[in-house]
Amino acid sequence: MTTTLPTEAKVRGARRAGRIAVGLGLGVLMVPVDLAGMAGGLFAPRAAQSVVALEQCRLANLSSAPLRGHPTGHRAAGYLAVRALVGALTAIILMLIVAGLVVAVSVLIGAVTGGAVPVMDAPEPGRVTWMTAAVLVLPGLVLMYLAAQGLIGIVGMEVRLWNLFSRPGSGELEQRVVQLTSARAEVIEAIDEERRRIERDIHDGVQQRVVALSILLGRAERESEPRQQADMHRRALVETRNILDDLRAVSWRVYPAMLDRDGLRSALDALADRTPVPTHIDYRLTRRPPRPVESACYFTASEAITNVIKHAAAQRVDITVTQGAGSLTMLVRDDGRGGADPSGHGLTGIAARITALDGNMAIDSPAGGPTTIRVEVPCG
Repeated sequence: MTTTLPTEAKVRGARRAGRIAVGLGLGVLMVPVDLAGMAGGLFAPRAAQSVVALEQCRLANLSSAPLRGHPTGHRAAGYLAVRALVGALTAIILMLIVAGLVVAVSVLIGAVTGGAVPVMDAPEPGRVTWMTAAVLVLPGLVLMYLAAQGLIGIVGMEVRLWNLFSRPGSGELEQRVVQLTSARAEVIEAIDEERRRIERDIHDGVQQRVVALSILLGRAERESEPRQQADMHRRALVETRNILDDLRAVSWRVYPAMLDRDGLRSALDALADRTPVPTHIDYRLTRRPPRPVESACYFTASEAITNVIKHAAAQRVDITVTQGAGSLTMLVRDDGRGGADPSGHGLTGIAARITALDGNMAIDSPAGGPTTIRVEVPCG
Protein backbone atom coordinates (compact mmCIF):
# COMPACT_ATOMS: atom_id res chain seq x y z
CA MET A 1 0.00 0.00 0.00
CA THR A 2 2.81 2.42 0.91
CA THR A 3 4.51 1.88 -2.46
CA THR A 4 1.37 1.75 -4.61
CA LEU A 5 -0.08 5.13 -3.63
CA PRO A 6 3.05 7.18 -4.45
CA THR A 7 3.35 5.32 -7.75
CA GLU A 8 -0.26 6.11 -8.66
CA ALA A 9 0.27 9.74 -7.67
CA LYS A 10 3.34 9.92 -9.90
CA VAL A 11 1.42 8.41 -12.81
CA ARG A 12 -1.44 10.88 -12.36
CA GLY A 13 1.04 13.74 -12.11
CA ALA A 14 2.81 12.62 -15.27
CA ARG A 15 -0.48 12.35 -17.14
CA ARG A 16 -1.51 15.77 -15.89
CA ALA A 17 1.80 17.29 -17.00
CA GLY A 18 1.44 15.59 -20.38
CA ARG A 19 -2.05 17.01 -20.86
CA ILE A 20 -0.83 20.50 -19.96
CA ALA A 21 2.08 20.20 -22.39
CA VAL A 22 -0.20 19.00 -25.18
CA GLY A 23 -2.75 21.73 -24.40
CA LEU A 24 -0.14 24.47 -24.46
CA GLY A 25 1.36 23.11 -27.69
CA LEU A 26 -2.06 23.01 -29.31
CA GLY A 27 -2.62 26.56 -28.06
CA VAL A 28 0.40 27.70 -30.05
CA LEU A 29 -0.78 25.82 -33.15
CA MET A 30 -4.26 27.35 -32.75
CA VAL A 31 -2.97 30.93 -33.11
CA PRO A 32 -3.51 31.15 -36.91
CA VAL A 33 -6.83 29.30 -36.54
CA ASP A 34 -7.93 31.79 -33.86
CA LEU A 35 -6.98 34.73 -36.07
CA ALA A 36 -8.88 33.23 -39.01
CA GLY A 37 -11.92 32.59 -36.80
CA MET A 38 -11.75 36.15 -35.46
CA ALA A 39 -11.65 37.58 -38.97
CA GLY A 40 -14.45 35.31 -40.16
CA GLY A 41 -16.52 36.05 -37.06
CA LEU A 42 -16.75 39.70 -38.01
CA PHE A 43 -18.82 38.66 -41.04
CA ALA A 44 -20.14 35.19 -40.19
CA PRO A 45 -20.62 34.55 -36.43
CA ARG A 46 -20.82 30.80 -37.05
CA ALA A 47 -17.17 30.74 -38.14
CA ALA A 48 -16.07 32.19 -34.80
CA GLN A 49 -18.33 29.79 -32.90
CA SER A 50 -16.72 26.79 -34.59
CA VAL A 51 -13.25 27.90 -33.51
CA VAL A 52 -14.52 28.72 -30.01
CA ALA A 53 -15.87 25.16 -29.76
CA LEU A 54 -12.39 23.84 -30.62
CA GLU A 55 -10.87 26.05 -27.94
CA GLN A 56 -13.40 24.77 -25.42
CA CYS A 57 -12.36 21.17 -26.11
CA ARG A 58 -8.69 22.13 -25.74
CA LEU A 59 -9.29 23.98 -22.46
CA ALA A 60 -11.30 21.05 -21.05
CA ASN A 61 -8.16 18.89 -21.34
CA LEU A 62 -5.73 21.67 -20.39
CA SER A 63 -7.23 22.63 -17.03
CA SER A 64 -9.53 21.05 -14.46
CA ALA A 65 -10.99 24.46 -13.53
CA PRO A 66 -14.65 24.85 -14.53
CA LEU A 67 -15.53 26.74 -17.70
CA ARG A 68 -18.54 28.99 -17.22
CA GLY A 69 -20.74 29.88 -20.15
CA HIS A 70 -19.71 30.26 -23.77
CA PRO A 71 -18.46 33.34 -25.66
CA THR A 72 -21.05 34.40 -28.24
CA GLY A 73 -21.53 37.15 -30.80
CA HIS A 74 -18.86 39.80 -30.98
CA ARG A 75 -17.37 38.56 -27.70
CA ALA A 76 -16.45 35.32 -29.49
CA ALA A 77 -14.36 37.29 -32.00
CA GLY A 78 -12.85 39.34 -29.17
CA TYR A 79 -12.00 36.19 -27.24
CA LEU A 80 -10.23 34.68 -30.25
CA ALA A 81 -8.21 37.88 -30.77
CA VAL A 82 -6.96 37.94 -27.17
CA ARG A 83 -6.49 34.16 -27.19
CA ALA A 84 -4.19 34.52 -30.22
CA LEU A 85 -2.04 36.96 -28.22
CA VAL A 86 -1.87 34.49 -25.33
CA GLY A 87 -0.89 31.75 -27.79
CA ALA A 88 1.87 33.97 -29.19
CA LEU A 89 3.12 34.62 -25.64
CA THR A 90 3.13 30.87 -25.01
CA ALA A 91 5.17 30.35 -28.16
CA ILE A 92 7.75 32.91 -26.99
CA ILE A 93 8.11 31.25 -23.58
CA LEU A 94 8.42 27.79 -25.17
CA MET A 95 11.10 29.09 -27.55
CA LEU A 96 13.03 30.58 -24.60
CA ILE A 97 12.84 27.22 -22.79
CA VAL A 98 14.09 25.38 -25.88
CA ALA A 99 16.89 27.93 -26.35
CA GLY A 100 17.90 27.55 -22.70
CA LEU A 101 18.00 23.78 -23.00
CA VAL A 102 20.12 24.02 -26.16
CA VAL A 103 22.61 26.34 -24.40
CA ALA A 104 22.73 24.10 -21.30
CA VAL A 105 23.37 20.95 -23.32
CA SER A 106 26.00 22.72 -25.45
CA VAL A 107 27.83 24.00 -22.37
CA LEU A 108 27.85 20.55 -20.76
CA ILE A 109 29.15 18.94 -23.95
CA GLY A 110 31.83 21.63 -24.26
CA ALA A 111 32.89 21.18 -20.62
CA VAL A 112 33.10 17.40 -20.97
CA THR A 113 34.79 17.22 -24.37
CA GLY A 114 36.67 20.53 -24.35
CA GLY A 115 35.28 21.26 -27.80
CA ALA A 116 34.03 24.47 -29.29
CA VAL A 117 30.65 25.90 -28.23
CA PRO A 118 29.44 28.28 -30.98
CA VAL A 119 26.21 29.17 -29.14
CA MET A 120 28.36 30.61 -26.32
CA ASP A 121 30.54 32.59 -28.75
CA ALA A 122 33.35 30.15 -28.05
CA PRO A 123 34.44 28.84 -31.47
CA GLU A 124 37.81 27.72 -30.14
CA PRO A 125 38.18 24.40 -28.23
CA GLY A 126 38.79 24.64 -24.51
CA ARG A 127 37.13 27.99 -24.00
CA VAL A 128 34.19 26.46 -22.05
CA THR A 129 35.22 24.71 -18.83
CA TRP A 130 33.49 23.28 -15.79
CA MET A 131 33.97 26.64 -14.10
CA THR A 132 31.97 28.25 -16.92
CA ALA A 133 29.19 25.68 -16.45
CA ALA A 134 29.16 26.23 -12.67
CA VAL A 135 28.85 30.00 -13.13
CA LEU A 136 25.86 29.52 -15.49
CA VAL A 137 24.00 27.00 -13.30
CA LEU A 138 22.30 29.50 -10.99
CA PRO A 139 21.13 31.95 -13.69
CA GLY A 140 19.95 29.02 -15.81
CA LEU A 141 17.89 27.55 -12.97
CA VAL A 142 16.36 30.95 -12.20
CA LEU A 143 15.41 31.50 -15.83
CA MET A 144 13.99 27.98 -16.11
CA TYR A 145 11.92 28.54 -12.96
CA LEU A 146 10.57 31.82 -14.30
CA ALA A 147 9.68 30.20 -17.63
CA ALA A 148 7.88 27.33 -15.86
CA GLN A 149 5.96 29.82 -13.71
CA GLY A 150 5.05 31.71 -16.87
CA LEU A 151 3.54 28.57 -18.40
CA ILE A 152 1.62 27.81 -15.20
CA GLY A 153 0.31 31.38 -15.22
CA ILE A 154 -0.77 31.01 -18.83
CA VAL A 155 -2.82 27.91 -17.94
CA GLY A 156 -4.75 29.94 -15.35
CA MET A 157 -4.96 32.90 -17.74
CA GLU A 158 -6.56 30.71 -20.41
CA VAL A 159 -9.42 29.74 -18.07
CA ARG A 160 -9.90 33.27 -16.72
CA LEU A 161 -9.92 34.62 -20.25
CA TRP A 162 -12.66 32.16 -21.27
CA ASN A 163 -14.81 32.97 -18.24
CA LEU A 164 -14.31 36.72 -18.77
CA PHE A 165 -15.56 36.68 -22.37
CA SER A 166 -18.36 34.26 -21.45
CA ARG A 167 -20.03 36.81 -19.18
CA PRO A 168 -23.22 38.15 -20.77
CA GLY A 169 -23.52 41.82 -21.65
CA SER A 170 -26.19 44.16 -20.29
CA GLY A 171 -28.45 43.58 -23.29
CA GLU A 172 -28.24 39.83 -22.90
CA LEU A 173 -28.89 40.12 -19.17
CA GLU A 174 -32.06 42.08 -19.84
CA GLN A 175 -33.13 39.50 -22.41
CA ARG A 176 -32.33 36.74 -19.93
CA VAL A 177 -34.45 38.40 -17.24
CA VAL A 178 -37.37 38.60 -19.70
CA GLN A 179 -36.91 34.94 -20.63
CA LEU A 180 -36.77 33.83 -16.99
CA THR A 181 -39.85 35.87 -16.13
CA SER A 182 -41.74 34.35 -19.04
CA ALA A 183 -40.45 30.86 -18.21
CA ARG A 184 -41.52 31.25 -14.59
CA ALA A 185 -45.04 32.19 -15.64
CA GLU A 186 -45.16 29.25 -18.07
CA VAL A 187 -43.88 26.84 -15.42
CA ILE A 188 -46.52 28.01 -12.96
CA GLU A 189 -49.21 27.58 -15.63
CA ALA A 190 -47.86 24.13 -16.53
CA ILE A 191 -47.83 23.10 -12.85
CA ASP A 192 -51.43 24.26 -12.43
CA GLU A 193 -52.44 22.37 -15.58
CA GLU A 194 -50.68 19.24 -14.31
CA ARG A 195 -52.46 19.56 -10.98
CA ARG A 196 -55.80 19.80 -12.77
CA ARG A 197 -54.95 16.71 -14.81
CA ILE A 198 -53.96 14.78 -11.68
CA GLU A 199 -57.22 15.89 -10.01
CA ARG A 200 -59.19 14.64 -13.03
CA ASP A 201 -57.32 11.33 -12.96
CA ILE A 202 -58.10 10.88 -9.27
CA HIS A 203 -61.71 12.05 -9.57
CA ASP A 204 -62.63 10.17 -12.73
CA GLY A 205 -60.48 7.11 -12.09
CA VAL A 206 -59.44 6.30 -8.55
CA GLN A 207 -62.40 7.98 -6.81
CA GLN A 208 -64.97 6.24 -9.02
CA ARG A 209 -63.34 2.88 -8.41
CA VAL A 210 -63.26 3.48 -4.65
CA VAL A 211 -66.98 4.34 -4.74
CA ALA A 212 -67.68 1.19 -6.73
CA LEU A 213 -65.61 -0.85 -4.28
CA SER A 214 -67.49 0.54 -1.27
CA ILE A 215 -70.84 -0.25 -2.94
CA LEU A 216 -69.64 -3.75 -3.76
CA LEU A 217 -68.46 -4.38 -0.19
CA GLY A 218 -71.76 -3.03 1.18
CA ARG A 219 -73.69 -5.44 -1.06
CA ALA A 220 -71.43 -8.28 0.07
CA GLU A 221 -72.20 -7.53 3.72
CA ARG A 222 -75.94 -7.58 3.06
CA GLU A 223 -75.81 -10.71 0.92
CA SER A 224 -76.92 -13.84 2.79
CA GLU A 225 -76.14 -16.32 0.04
CA PRO A 226 -72.57 -17.65 0.62
CA ARG A 227 -71.91 -18.19 -3.12
CA GLN A 228 -73.01 -14.67 -4.05
CA GLN A 229 -71.05 -13.23 -1.14
CA ALA A 230 -67.88 -15.07 -2.22
CA ASP A 231 -68.34 -13.83 -5.80
CA MET A 232 -68.68 -10.22 -4.59
CA HIS A 233 -65.54 -10.60 -2.49
CA ARG A 234 -63.63 -11.80 -5.56
CA ARG A 235 -64.93 -8.84 -7.55
CA ALA A 236 -63.93 -6.51 -4.69
CA LEU A 237 -60.42 -7.99 -4.74
CA VAL A 238 -60.16 -7.37 -8.49
CA GLU A 239 -61.40 -3.82 -8.02
CA THR A 240 -58.80 -3.27 -5.27
CA ARG A 241 -56.05 -4.32 -7.65
CA ASN A 242 -57.41 -1.94 -10.27
CA ILE A 243 -57.36 0.89 -7.73
CA LEU A 244 -53.72 0.11 -6.89
CA ASP A 245 -52.84 0.15 -10.58
CA ASP A 246 -54.55 3.52 -11.02
CA LEU A 247 -52.79 4.95 -7.98
CA ARG A 248 -49.45 3.67 -9.25
CA ALA A 249 -50.08 5.28 -12.65
CA VAL A 250 -51.01 8.61 -11.02
CA SER A 251 -47.91 8.52 -8.80
CA TRP A 252 -45.72 7.89 -11.87
CA ARG A 253 -47.19 10.97 -13.53
CA VAL A 254 -46.54 13.06 -10.41
CA TYR A 255 -42.91 11.92 -9.92
CA PRO A 256 -41.63 8.35 -10.28
CA ALA A 257 -39.76 7.14 -7.21
CA MET A 258 -37.41 5.17 -9.47
CA LEU A 259 -36.15 8.40 -11.04
CA ASP A 260 -35.05 9.73 -7.66
CA ARG A 261 -33.66 6.40 -6.47
CA ASP A 262 -32.04 4.82 -9.54
CA GLY A 263 -31.60 7.68 -12.01
CA LEU A 264 -32.72 8.59 -15.50
CA ARG A 265 -31.64 5.37 -17.22
CA SER A 266 -33.76 3.14 -14.99
CA ALA A 267 -36.74 5.51 -15.16
CA LEU A 268 -36.62 5.55 -18.98
CA ASP A 269 -36.36 1.76 -19.08
CA ALA A 270 -39.40 1.50 -16.82
CA LEU A 271 -41.25 4.02 -18.99
CA ALA A 272 -40.44 1.96 -22.08
CA ASP A 273 -41.73 -1.21 -20.37
CA ARG A 274 -45.02 0.51 -19.54
CA THR A 275 -45.49 1.85 -23.07
CA PRO A 276 -47.64 -0.19 -25.50
CA VAL A 277 -45.63 1.14 -28.47
CA PRO A 278 -42.20 -0.58 -28.89
CA THR A 279 -39.68 1.83 -27.39
CA HIS A 280 -35.91 1.61 -27.77
CA ILE A 281 -33.59 3.39 -25.31
CA ASP A 282 -30.05 4.39 -26.34
CA TYR A 283 -28.44 5.79 -23.18
CA ARG A 284 -24.78 6.88 -23.56
CA LEU A 285 -24.06 8.83 -20.39
CA THR A 286 -21.10 7.71 -18.29
CA ARG A 287 -22.13 9.54 -15.12
CA ARG A 288 -25.41 10.55 -13.56
CA PRO A 289 -26.57 14.08 -14.42
CA PRO A 290 -28.03 16.51 -11.84
CA ARG A 291 -31.53 15.67 -10.61
CA PRO A 292 -33.26 18.71 -12.19
CA VAL A 293 -31.82 17.68 -15.56
CA GLU A 294 -32.94 14.08 -15.04
CA SER A 295 -36.43 15.23 -14.11
CA ALA A 296 -36.76 17.53 -17.14
CA CYS A 297 -35.55 14.84 -19.55
CA TYR A 298 -37.80 12.15 -18.05
CA PHE A 299 -40.96 14.24 -18.24
CA THR A 300 -40.07 15.30 -21.77
CA ALA A 301 -39.86 11.65 -22.80
CA SER A 302 -43.05 10.84 -20.88
CA GLU A 303 -45.01 13.66 -22.54
CA ALA A 304 -43.67 12.72 -25.97
CA ILE A 305 -44.71 9.08 -25.50
CA THR A 306 -48.14 10.17 -24.23
CA ASN A 307 -48.64 12.17 -27.42
CA VAL A 308 -47.47 9.20 -29.50
CA ILE A 309 -50.02 6.92 -27.86
CA LYS A 310 -52.87 9.44 -28.19
CA HIS A 311 -52.25 10.96 -31.62
CA ALA A 312 -49.33 9.61 -33.64
CA ALA A 313 -50.35 5.99 -34.38
CA ALA A 314 -46.62 5.15 -34.40
CA GLN A 315 -45.06 1.72 -34.60
CA ARG A 316 -41.78 2.59 -32.87
CA VAL A 317 -40.26 5.19 -30.55
CA ASP A 318 -36.51 5.80 -30.21
CA ILE A 319 -35.04 7.73 -27.26
CA THR A 320 -31.36 8.68 -27.45
CA VAL A 321 -29.53 10.35 -24.55
CA THR A 322 -26.00 11.65 -25.13
CA GLN A 323 -23.65 14.05 -23.39
CA GLY A 324 -21.45 16.62 -25.11
CA ALA A 325 -19.27 19.45 -23.87
CA GLY A 326 -21.15 20.57 -20.78
CA SER A 327 -24.63 19.65 -21.98
CA LEU A 328 -27.01 16.71 -22.16
CA THR A 329 -28.92 16.06 -25.38
CA MET A 330 -32.00 13.87 -25.67
CA LEU A 331 -33.78 12.94 -28.90
CA VAL A 332 -37.25 11.38 -28.92
CA ARG A 333 -38.26 10.17 -32.37
CA ASP A 334 -41.35 8.30 -33.51
CA ASP A 335 -42.45 7.06 -36.95
CA GLY A 336 -46.03 8.28 -36.56
CA ARG A 337 -48.19 10.57 -38.67
CA GLY A 338 -46.51 13.80 -37.46
CA GLY A 339 -48.21 17.18 -37.14
CA ALA A 340 -47.44 17.64 -33.42
CA ASP A 341 -48.59 21.01 -32.08
CA PRO A 342 -45.79 22.76 -30.12
CA SER A 343 -48.36 25.10 -28.56
CA GLY A 344 -50.22 22.26 -26.81
CA HIS A 345 -50.39 22.34 -23.02
CA GLY A 346 -48.13 19.33 -22.52
CA LEU A 347 -45.33 20.37 -24.86
CA THR A 348 -45.56 24.01 -23.73
CA GLY A 349 -45.11 22.94 -20.11
CA ILE A 350 -42.12 20.78 -21.02
CA ALA A 351 -40.56 23.63 -23.01
CA ALA A 352 -40.97 25.95 -20.02
CA ARG A 353 -39.31 23.38 -17.75
CA ILE A 354 -36.37 23.09 -20.16
CA THR A 355 -36.05 26.86 -20.56
CA ALA A 356 -35.95 27.29 -16.79
CA LEU A 357 -32.79 25.14 -16.82
CA ASP A 358 -31.15 27.33 -19.52
CA GLY A 359 -31.87 24.62 -22.08
CA ASN A 360 -33.73 24.60 -25.35
CA MET A 361 -36.24 22.31 -27.04
CA ALA A 362 -36.89 21.92 -30.77
CA ILE A 363 -39.79 20.03 -32.36
CA ASP A 364 -39.67 18.79 -35.94
CA SER A 365 -42.97 17.19 -36.88
CA PRO A 366 -43.94 17.56 -40.54
CA ALA A 367 -47.26 16.17 -41.75
CA GLY A 368 -46.82 12.48 -42.41
CA GLY A 369 -44.01 12.20 -39.88
CA PRO A 370 -41.65 11.41 -38.43
CA THR A 371 -41.70 13.51 -35.25
CA THR A 372 -38.43 14.39 -33.53
CA ILE A 373 -38.18 16.25 -30.23
CA ARG A 374 -34.70 17.47 -29.38
CA VAL A 375 -33.85 18.69 -25.90
CA GLU A 376 -30.49 20.14 -24.90
CA VAL A 377 -29.87 21.04 -21.25
CA PRO A 378 -26.67 22.37 -19.64
CA CYS A 379 -25.13 19.64 -17.55
CA GLY A 380 -21.93 20.94 -15.99
